[in-house]
Amino acid sequence: MQKKLPFIPPVEGCRIEQIHRVGPFITRVRLRLPDGKPWVWTSRQHRYLGGVGSLPAEAESQIDKARWWLKVGLFARITYLVSALFLVGSACFAAASAAGLVPRFFGAFLDSPFVINLVFFVGSIFFTLAAYLQLLAAVNADRISAIAHRRSPPGQFRWFGWRPNGIGWIAAFTQFIGTLLFNFNTFDALLADLDWLQEDLLIWTPDAIGSICFLAASALALIEYGHGRWVWQPHDVSWWIVNINMSGSIAFGISAIYAIVLPGTAELLDTWLVNVWTLIGAIGFLLGAWLLLPELGKNLRVVVQQSPTQ
Repeated sequence: MQKKLPFIPPVEGCRIEQIHRVGPFITRVRLRLPDGKPWVWTSRQHRYLGGVGSLPAEAESQIDKARWWLKVGLFARITYLVSALFLVGSACFAAASAAGLVPRFFGAFLDSPFVINLVFFVGSIFFTLAAYLQLLAAVNADRISAIAHRRSPPGQFRWFGWRPNGIGWIAAFTQFIGTLLFNFNTFDALLADLDWLQEDLLIWTPDAIGSICFLAASALALIEYGHGRWVWQPHDVSWWIVNINMSGSIAFGISAIYAIVLPGTAELLDTWLVNVWTLIGAIGFLLGAWLLLPELGKNLRVVVQQSPTQ
């Protein structure tokens, strides 16, 4: 059975009842535990504390409780770090773009375009660190799941892995690539004396491609969450996260359109709109990052209480 599934079942002897696919990807699996209880796996939960659900009582004895708490705490801290890093990165992007919209509130800060671009660059570094940790969780999802289910984790901890058959991994990997392109884009903006063509090649091009990566990653996260269709579930914090992040990605994409440098000039297509849409996108990702914390709390409560899966 394990060969058919993108995860390791919580206990031996589970029976597959339903596998939901979106194209080549499995996003949801309904199992029946040996004791007859239902258990549901979803791709998003698998990356965030292992998609924990109800388990037989004997599963608790398979791993030492103290060691289990320490390891769950470690993986919980990864999500806390993802949230914190995205918060800082988003705040940097929001501050730098707001400086161009309301200069009177920023004083001397606005007098130095280099400083503003430096804030963007610093923010992009925080984005990249957060995206890498997100990818790290997707790579080690089976270990996270095993630890959450109080079983000895399989294999070794991996700093990178190639898992193109998992929609969650592809979403995390695509966003990571997008953040690396933002690193290039914001670093190149620090360079002086570039002509219009160099600005378009070194600054606008990685910005545009990185924005496309963010849009693709957010779309994949929506597909992963809704199992191939858009759903209305405002009672679920995960629903808010994937939809707000999609809105932020759309805003970054619109900003990139207006950020192209006009041929033969040093002027952007529309600087004001670039700042407006960048600010909107930054606020979107800031809210999405903050909501990761209640989502983590929800998952941890399921782990601790061993409540039935939803």
